[in-house]
Amino acid sequence: MKKSKIETLDTRRRIVRTATRMFLANGLAETGIASIMSAVGLTQGGFYRHFKSKEHLIAEANIAANDRMFDYFSAAVDGKNPSEALDLVVALYLDQVGSTGAEDMCPLPNLGSELRRSDKLVRDAAMTGYQRLVEFFAALAIELGAAEPSKLAEAIVATMVGAVMLAKLAVTPEAARVILGNARRTVQLMVPTRLKEE
Repeated sequence: MKKSKIETLDTRRRIVRTATRMFLANGLAETGIASIMSAVGLTQGGFYRHFKSKEHLIAEANIAANDRMFDYFSAAVDGKNPSEALDLVVALYLDQVGSTGAEDMCPLPNLGSELRRSDKLVRDAAMTGYQRLVEFFAALAIELGAAEPSKLAEAIVATMVGAVMLAKLAVTPEAARVILGNARRTVQLMVPTRLKEE
């Protein structure tokens, strides 16, 4: 690959990585193209060499955030049995409330209110992230012998996303802890306790 193409791809990756962090930390409306490009060390005029619109960047940033989250989950559960893996991923997902790094956040609970008002491209990217979460938990549910793994996975994801959204709204850290603790116990009650027999 020619050097200029490599540089262009590297620049695009840096823009997406920076935008992902800034969107998750500050929100979509509060994060402008100029501030993203400035953080990358580029001028605003260079933005349109890489992206058609801010929405196009938001969609890519959403995908990047999900890729990072699933890489993190996959590495964390490597070698664990399905029951341990499910419990660990639920804990990791709920722990994003106390996270200081925007890189550890899921777009769904952190940008949900803004995502629903976005254009179709952005909403499609967000729903792809949702579907990936459902599929991740459905695979674990199948291994655990759940009767209806997809429905169980959808319930787990809805519980986690809702709990994170509410915990971030909580007025006190104690209220947030209660919300997250209840969500974790609810998921534990939903999940079959015995592993599927080989």
